[in-house]
Amino acid sequence: MLSAELKEKTKEAHQSLEGIVVRQIKAIRSKEQYSALLHKFYGFHFPMEQLFDRYFTDEIIPSYSRRRKANTILRDLENLGEKPPNIGVATELPAIDSLAKAFGSFYVLEGSTQGGTIVAGMLIKHAGLTPEATSFFRAYGDDKTMWTSFRETLDAYPADPSFRTDVITAANDTFTALKKWMEQ
Repeated sequence: MLSAELKEKTKEAHQSLEGIVVRQIKAIRSKEQYSALLHKFYGFHFPMEQLFDRYFTDEIIPSYSRRRKANTILRDLENLGEKPPNIGVATELPAIDSLAKAFGSFYVLEGSTQGGTIVAGMLIKHAGLTPEATSFFRAYGDDKTMWTSFRETLDAYPADPSFRTDVITAANDTFTALKKWMEQ
């Protein structure tokens, strides 16, 4: 299955990014620090969603429109009192010029929803945030069906070697680009 191969072949890049993001999240102790983190996430999600919109619809990926997170981040920022926020966006993005590459990149952002309720709980406890300001991390709550349906959609694509290679390359490129963006 492609999703299993993807997980294995992106493990190193995934762990490298995760180390950076987890440290940043654990260091948050104020609304201002949390806002800065949301700015980072928005700055990457927004331009990536513009690229994904060229390839995805609700018919290609079930509930694709619900999976878009940039507006959720803006709502969280509004709940923190930012109206309207001035946010810089990443310009060094992975190349998304095919459906396969879109799937690979989307795997990274969609996969980041796993464990989000734990992160939201930490932020509420340690930074004095409200649930309304942590909806980005609670995108699907404890509902794992969104992740499962994405993996099933990905696994339904043919085992074409070039498609698989493009998916894996794009996922690794996305982990790397997001890590670089989060470190700035």
